[in-house]
Amino acid sequence: MNRETKFIQIQGVQREYLLCLPNQAPAGILLVFHGNGGTAEGFSNKYHLEQAFTDFIVIYVQGIPGIGGGFDPKGLKNGWQRKVGEGEDRDLRLMDVLVPELLREWPFLKDRVFAFGHSNGGRFVYLLWNQRPDLFRGFIINAHQGTDLLNTAQPKNAMVLTGAKDRVVNNANQMKSAEMIRTRLETDREQKINDLLTIYSNPSTGLCLYHYLHPGGHDLPKTAVPFIGKFLSAIVDIPNF
Repeated sequence: MNRETKFIQIQGVQREYLLCLPNQAPAGILLVFHGNGGTAEGFSNKYHLEQAFTDFIVIYVQGIPGIGGGFDPKGLKNGWQRKVGEGEDRDLRLMDVLVPELLREWPFLKDRVFAFGHSNGGRFVYLLWNQRPDLFRGFIINAHQGTDLLNTAQPKNAMVLTGAKDRVVNNANQMKSAEMIRTRLETDREQKINDLLTIYSNPSTGLCLYHYLHPGGHDLPKTAVPFIGKFLSAIVDIPNF
């Protein structure tokens, strides 16, 4: 696995991301957004997604300070915009430049770009879903909600991870978000994989929701990582799913 820190200029601000390239031809691109106060390097060091998804280009994007809210009312910590217009749409504009730049290098992955976000990063992924759906094949959200964004969101493949004991982001709104996704996808098939994972699908469109409901709190449980891999594999039709 090749790792390299890269930089890109957005509205006169230098933005940063950690690029992890697989040793073989890539099957997809996964953009990863850490939580409020986190770092790209820290999230990579904790979860090693590039080692779990060895067929994917994994890109840990670095958030920056400047947008207040939640437990960071003054916006002193690294984070992401939560709504349209915040920070002059600095993070949406970052995606407007970064994703096309990546696809110029790997054009055959045009329909295989995914966004994964944890906590505040998960909220940003809901915003991407609402505002930039055409850039992504699917969305993965851990420990956040998008009830105000999903009514007008384009139907897309999604995976939602919810901790039953989450005390940081309202659990009821996370569950409501998952239900709203099911409604948007018009799912009529339910497959319970185990005690934690249920797959809801719409056979006529091929779209699905993976809902991973675990007994933990706000953190992403490391035991969930293989199931994220199963979601990615299923969507891009990688053999041996």
